[in-house]
Amino acid sequence: MATANPMLSILAFCIASSVLPYRWVYVQTNLQVPKNADMLIELIPRAKRAGYNGIVLADTKLQRLDSVPDWYFANARRVLAKAKENQIDLIPAIWPMGYASAMLGHDVNLIEGMPVQKAPFVVHGSEARPEDESNLLANGGLEQTAQGKLAGLSMQDGPGVSSIPDPQVKHEGAQSIRMENFHQGNEAGNARLVWTVPVRPHRQYRISAWVKTQDLRGYVQVTALDETGRSLTINDLPLTGTRDWSQIQMSFNSLQNRQVRLYIGVWGGKAGRIWWDDVKLQDGGLLNVLRRAGCPVEVASDKGETFTEGKDYARIEDPKLGATPWAGEYEAEHQSPSLRILPNSRIKNGQRLLVSFFHAKTGPNNQAAICLSEPKTAEVMRDELQRVADLFHPKGFFWSHDEIRVGGWCAACLKTGLTPGGILAANARLGAQIQNRIQKGSEIYVWSDMFDPFHNAVDNYYLTNGTLAKSWEGLSKDAIVVNWNSGKAKDSLSFFAHRGNRQILAGYYDSPTENFKPWLAEAAKVQGVVGVMYTTWVGNYDDLEAFAKVAFTRNDDGSMPFGKARSKSPLTTSSQTEPWVAPRSTVSPCHPDKR
Repeated sequence: MATANPMLSILAFCIASSVLPYRWVYVQTNLQVPKNADMLIELIPRAKRAGYNGIVLADTKLQRLDSVPDWYFANARRVLAKAKENQIDLIPAIWPMGYASAMLGHDVNLIEGMPVQKAPFVVHGSEARPEDESNLLANGGLEQTAQGKLAGLSMQDGPGVSSIPDPQVKHEGAQSIRMENFHQGNEAGNARLVWTVPVRPHRQYRISAWVKTQDLRGYVQVTALDETGRSLTINDLPLTGTRDWSQIQMSFNSLQNRQVRLYIGVWGGKAGRIWWDDVKLQDGGLLNVLRRAGCPVEVASDKGETFTEGKDYARIEDPKLGATPWAGEYEAEHQSPSLRILPNSRIKNGQRLLVSFFHAKTGPNNQAAICLSEPKTAEVMRDELQRVADLFHPKGFFWSHDEIRVGGWCAACLKTGLTPGGILAANARLGAQIQNRIQKGSEIYVWSDMFDPFHNAVDNYYLTNGTLAKSWEGLSKDAIVVNWNSGKAKDSLSFFAHRGNRQILAGYYDSPTENFKPWLAEAAKVQGVVGVMYTTWVGNYDDLEAFAKVAFTRNDDGSMPFGKARSKSPLTTSSQTEPWVAPRSTVSPCHPDKR
């Protein structure tokens, strides 16, 4: 018979007398895969022994319970049984509004759209294409150089040192540009090529380039900045290591700008090489055009005559919208559809048209935000919560309202007359109504960042159309805020405490457990901190016990790590740019599932 570990007994005693009713582990997994369910079943008793009493389950399949196979429910029931056996609460994560790909699988047109206004198209026979589809970049082929310096650019880091013409390795033409020796050409290790390019306001543009890498270590980016320095692209490029020539493509909206600065290159390069060739900036046409009530389409002549869809031209839609590699995932690599002219149309060959529409816009790693104002989004929310409630019957739901990086542009949003903050507040009120109607009395837990004026509830966050201030007005005082703003812990904790919201600290983030102690010290100064969550983005549970010892046990003087909690029944079965605060990875809270 194994000898009991005395340290675990001491830890269990300390936790039993703790004032922390919420001691959670955050788990991103896909229960459709049996081995993932097995992993969680093994983790639950281990978490119980370490003093945890809840598992937050972030599974993209929770947004698709209407289409999962029968074995998903069998796996979920196995996990639920193990949780009940160990008196562990299972808290499902729902409504990932900023990482909404799984929700958007129900209707790919619900992604937040950005406006294109009166883009000129020209009719060629039975179809119309953008008036100018040429490359807008001077020397985009990277062929024209003098003493290592490229013609047509407004800036080049390290000509001939860290950005070097290479006639031996190329995609096509006479040469490519090879980037290496990063710190020799730039103190920060940057190697960048920059064009300053005239653009038309409120147009969709597509950027493409061919790239090859060899043992590359550094942050690769292609980005278009507006006149204020705001990024219009917000796409990450996972191009480290070694890969052969491949084409990258992305789109952006020029918004009100008449000029952008296009950057390609490496930031903070450490080692290796990258080659660039055939860089293009072109009109994006009808790429990822959206069709929903809040994203109308209009085709008119340059004389003001409006044409009729289904009579003068065929229905405008992109058959590859949100379809690759599966429903709810968006990319810019496919050909933009043309505008098809119907027989007997009033539109004539050679005619110049002005086309207005909305197109999908994604964020880093193709992160997709759902439109918060479109009525069908509310239907998707209701259906999701009902199915999750029927499966898990939880005592509370974890709202994944974090990092909503695009919003407020479509006609549905503009019709509300609200700022992005007002729109988010309205959605939070709607969410509370839906939850109360389906499972009255259940608790609400929500990520802090989009409701935190010291984090992401700020003006012009990424590609939101205005301010996110006052989004917090949509949260009831009963909502429990899961706070991850450790970088501004004092301000953030105090803000929610003064509002009367209880808080759970989302800590760890795959870093040394000792890093959590300064945040605990700040938490001790406010009331209403009622819990801690072991939060890993990479599925690393190696430090589960060590983190519990730091977060749950009493201080040397016998006091608890936190100040006095407000009286509330605990939820237990047993009784950018964005401020970079906690070291979250680029993996989303709704981690892409394996199919």
